[in-house]
Amino acid sequence: MTDDSFWSADQDQEIVRHGEFRLTVVHAPRPGNSASLPAHDPDRAREFVASFGTIDAVVEELDPIRATEPVPLGTRRDLDLVRVGCWGSVSEIIDPALGHCGDSFPVLEQSEALRERFPDAVIVASATIDYNMTYGAWAIFHPDGTSLFAAGWHGEENWDCEGDAKAVVSSFGIPGAALVKQNVDLDDAVNVFNWGGLAQLALARVAPLSRENRSMSVYRVRHTEDTTFDMEETWLEE
Repeated sequence: MTDDSFWSADQDQEIVRHGEFRLTVVHAPRPGNSASLPAHDPDRAREFVASFGTIDAVVEELDPIRATEPVPLGTRRDLDLVRVGCWGSVSEIIDPALGHCGDSFPVLEQSEALRERFPDAVIVASATIDYNMTYGAWAIFHPDGTSLFAAGWHGEENWDCEGDAKAVVSSFGIPGAALVKQNVDLDDAVNVFNWGGLAQLALARVAPLSRENRSMSVYRVRHTEDTTFDMEETWLEE
């Protein structure tokens, strides 16, 4: 163990993959896509990050950053950085632990855990990892019981998929014109379907998507032991 963490890799070891990862919780009353959200609440952000399932402990709180600032992924040390934004009824976490292309699905696991805590909330989570091919995982939960999970390598077979995209469209009231504009074809095969587009459309129906002029808290954390093991496999192993 190094750096008071569960890592076996040195903090300067280079990351071999890159990706994006985000989980958003929209509590009731959901603001809708035309609402004006309040400024970031750092106190609520501290509570949220401390209770998130991938995190064993918060080591340090850093200076806040703009919500649109790119996530650095250069060395192993960057994998300890987590961002949280809390804007009114919307809470969002950007945690590299959500990305995993092995046998577990942190996007689904953390979404299910939050659904247990907040049954009245919409939860939309996604993670994509690029390394020669693109791996993606998406989870969408609506309080009416509609849920969807999809994960796999783009264009390849043997996807993990539960739920129905058409049920998501119905529950969120996504217009057909929006599907066309986002290039979401409900008749596409699972392994080429635009899951990311569907997730964005669902989130846009319940909360504003723009993160311009918003800030987020930044934390250096110690992830749990099991999470750290999965992160080494995902981000550091060739």
